[in-house]
Order: sequence, then C-alpha cells, then structure tokens
Amino acid sequence: MDILIENATQIMDGIRAWADRVVEGIAAYLSNPIEFVEFYTFVVRWIFPVLAVLVLLRCVLPLLRSSGSDRIWGFLEIKDAYRIPIMHWENSIGRSKLSDIVINLPFVSRSHAVLSYGESGWTIADLGSKGGVRVNGEIIEKSGRVEIGDTISFASAEFQFVPEEEGIERIKRKSRLDWLGKLGPNITAGKTFLFILVFQLLGAIQIILSKEEGSPLGVLYPFLLLIAAEGIYYFILSKFSKKYRELELLIYFLCGMNLFVVAVTAPGSLMKQVVAIILGMIVYAAIQLIIKDVGRGRKLKYILVGCSILLMLLNLTIGEARFGAKNWINLGFITFQPMEFVKVAFVLAGTATLDKLLTTRNLTAFIGFSGTCIAALILMRDLGTSVIFFITFLVIAFMRSGDIRTIAFISAGAVLGAFAVVSFLPYIASRFQAWGHVWEFADTIGYQQTRTLMYSASGGLLGLGGGNGYLVGIPAADTDLVFGILCEEWGFIVALCAVLMIVFLAFYVLFLMRGCKSSFYAISACGAVSIFLIQTALNVFGSLDLLPLTGVTLPFVSNGGSSMVVCWALLSFIKAADERNRPDGGDFALDTDETREGAGA
Repeated sequence: MDILIENATQIMDGIRAWADRVVEGIAAYLSNPIEFVEFYTFVVRWIFPVLAVLVLLRCVLPLLRSSGSDRIWGFLEIKDAYRIPIMHWENSIGRSKLSDIVINLPFVSRSHAVLSYGESGWTIADLGSKGGVRVNGEIIEKSGRVEIGDTISFASAEFQFVPEEEGIERIKRKSRLDWLGKLGPNITAGKTFLFILVFQLLGAIQIILSKEEGSPLGVLYPFLLLIAAEGIYYFILSKFSKKYRELELLIYFLCGMNLFVVAVTAPGSLMKQVVAIILGMIVYAAIQLIIKDVGRGRKLKYILVGCSILLMLLNLTIGEARFGAKNWINLGFITFQPMEFVKVAFVLAGTATLDKLLTTRNLTAFIGFSGTCIAALILMRDLGTSVIFFITFLVIAFMRSGDIRTIAFISAGAVLGAFAVVSFLPYIASRFQAWGHVWEFADTIGYQQTRTLMYSASGGLLGLGGGNGYLVGIPAADTDLVFGILCEEWGFIVALCAVLMIVFLAFYVLFLMRGCKSSFYAISACGAVSIFLIQTALNVFGSLDLLPLTGVTLPFVSNGGSSMVVCWALLSFIKAADERNRPDGGDFALDTDETREGAGA
C-alpha cells in the first residue's frame, strides 16, 4: 500500500512540474509579442481542421437523415373499389410503371395524361392518348379544368376526383439513407452555428496577428458585420421557418473562408465583400419567396431572360477586358460581371412544369437562348464560363427531353465548335498548350499553376496559418487560384472540407429529387448544382494542372461581389426543392391553411 501511495505521489509531482513548465511557457509567449503570435498560430492550426470536419459532418448528416413524407393532396377513386393517392402537384398518369399514378389496364396508354396543380387550380392534360381523356363526360382536347367531385375518364377507366381526408394526409418516404437517423443523438443546428462562429473569430484573430501593417479594426469590423448578419438571418430562420437550417450553415462556413481569402489578398475589398454576402442573403430569401408559387416563377423566368439579353448586349458593346476576357462592365461607381447574373436566368430558362414537358417536349426556345449565351461568351473570350453554360445546358436538356441521342448529337457539334474556337483564338489555345506539363513553362504561361502547386504543397495538412502564405502575390490568387491559398494558409484538410461542402450539394439535390412537388423545382435545383459542380472542378483541377486553367471562381469562396450574389441566388433553387421540415417542426413544410385551400382540399 505504501508503495502505491509513493508511486501516486511521484506521478502527481511529475504532473505538477509539467503543468508549471506549460504555464511558464505560455507566460513567456505572452511577454513576447512575436512568440505569442507563433504560439497562437501553432494552436489554431490544429483547431481549424477539427472545427472544419465537425461543421461538415454536423451539416451533412441532418440534411440526409430524414427523407420526409409525401403530402396527399387528394385521391382518384373508383366507387366501391379503391382510391389512388395524389402526392404531387404534377402527376403523370398511364400504364407505364414509371408513371406517378399507374393504371395497369390494356386500354390505357403508357403515357396517358398529366394531372397538375397551378394558378388556375387543378388541370388535366391529354398526352395524345388513344382512348382520350374526359371530364364529366366531355372530351378534353389538350387540357381542361378539374374540380373536386368531378369524374375523370381515361379511355373507359372512370375515376372520381375526391379531396384528402383527415388522418391520412401524409405517406412517409423510404430512403436508403434513413439509417442515418440512428447515428448518435440528434445534432442541433445551434451548436453547429456556434462552431462556425468560433472558427470565423479565431480565423479573424489569426489574420489580424499576422499583419505587420494596417489597423486591425479594418479586418475585425467586416468579420463582426458578417457574424451579425449571419446571426440575424439564423434567428429569422429559427423563428419563421420549419425547414432544415444546415444548408445555410454550410454556406456560412464558406463565406467565412471567403473573407479569410479577401483579408490577406485584398483587405481594401473586405467591406465590399461583406456587403455582397448580405445582398446575396437578401436575394436568396427573395427568390425563394417568389418561386414558392410556380406561376410567379414562370413570370420571373421571362423577366430575367429579357434582362439577360440586354446585359449580354451591353457587355459586348461597352465591356472591359481583364485577364484576356471581355467580361466586365464598369459604371464608374460599380464594376460587375454581367454573365454571372445571366446564370440565374439560364437556370430558370430551362425549367418547365410536367404538363409542358410531356405534352410538347419543346426545347427550341431554351436551345436558342443557350446558343446566344455561349456565342456571346466566345466573343468575350471567356472559355471557362462558356464550358459552364454548355454542360449545364446538357444537364437541363436531358432532364427536359430524356433523349440521349439528341444530347449526343448536340455534344458532337459542340466538340467540333470547340476545335474551331481553339484554332482561331490563340489566347484560348495557349491554355491548352501548357495543360499537363506546366513545369516546362514555369516562367511563362505556366507561371501561375507552378506557383500554386509549390505553395499548396508547402501548406501540408495544417497550413502555415492565415496571412502567412506567399501565393497572395500571384495574379488571380484570390479568384482562379483560390484553392491554392486555402491549402497553403489553412491546410489541405480545411481546403478539402470546403470543396466537399460544395460537392455535397450534388448528393443533396439527388436526395431531394423524389420529394419535389414540381419538375420546375427539380430542374432548377439540378441546373443550379450543375453550375456549382462544374465551377468547382474547373477551379480546383485547373489550379492543380489536372484541367486547363480556365479562369472561373470557386463558388462562395473566391473573391468577387458578382459571384457571391449569384451563388446565393442559385442556392435558392436548391433550397426550394427541399419540402421537408426539421424533426421539431413537423413533417411537411407546406402544411398551411393557404396551401390546403389552394390545392382544393
């Protein structure tokens, strides 16, 4: 027993001695400003990766945890037999197993009709079926109104359109990811938000300590303004929205990284960038409010397409060239990139409701608008943005038509056009000349990428610390090469988490597709996330010489007011596609008296 007590005493004495040395070391660092900065940087370099991974997991898991439930808006009922629930605002009806409402009778066409809800109430559209569609015995040529209690006939299959009933208003959707709900305790958005605020404050202090010149308040004030804006918007979401808040939290983290980059590369633009983030939040909320009604979304589409054509004309006539591309307009008091805003109109231009898709499958107008945008970008010599528009066009066109042969034919024509463009525009051809072997052109056309590769590697897993990098002196470091700055100053783990947050949006959209009540939301969400993915791939892989350097920004992270506002605007389409409520707010986001009355309940 005495031996145990003696050993325990020795251990405690050793712990006290070690603690005394730690305290003495901290005191020494505090007494020497230079050593204190080094000590702070050493500590936070280990904290940042942990916080980044925590934020990523705490945002991703809740968003995929519950697949939600489908609201039943009414029934198609066969008297004294059975009833088929109507679970979307747009429902394809036919014999095909792919139909939303399957009527497995030989005289019903495979794609017979579309029952949809819009501004004028419920309508039924005939898809050119052999047996025809009748409402209360009257033949429907193209489309017609349907009221609660009406009799709808598909060939000789007769149904009555009846309202929903209390107690059976929802059907829970099943998903392969439902098992995520069993992983540990519930993750609260409030704690995740707290981790993000800690990350942003620690990062701001790190940048302030690393600056040898300039007032620290010039950096601190913009960060405090950002945190205040995030807090206000988070409070509004908490009080007035039942939806998940983790999507916004992911973007808060990325916006913080954006200010980290701007603070070390262009500190004079910090306040401008914060204003762009706040304006982006406002646009994000406004677009969601507008497109909550599909009819208003259609009207917004035509307005934005008209404004986009005007912007492209202005860009081609009075635009300024920067870094070889004529894609800026300078009005004196403000400078912006018009083609960034055209992205929002481009996504909306490709949207359509199910009745339009299945009755016409007409892509002519969208193809014409897409061709106009891509041709304008080629004239502006903006290769990167033209690639973004084209691939997004392919995604939207396939969703609208489902015709792989047509898409393949369009792609073949585009490849031939690309060869022609590269042949006649030497500036673009030079980008391809260095691709894959930039070290052979380390002092000429490969200068930016070689420096990005070197400085990115020097950051290692934990980074050198915010404000301690060297890539900031390279042209376009805060835009086209921003992934290099993230790796060098904040470490590969933090940089990878930032990229994974954007990549996750694609999985998130795929996860939401089944629950979209309208193809309008499904197409717009896929179009928006396609832009995010393509930009991310071109930016990251281009800076690492895995793809040609095309000069596009990393969504939400690169410096640029136009890009930030547009990224928030595109995010609104993804948010609108999510109709789920968080667990403490019910199962369905549109369960209100207004939507009940609007759906004819």
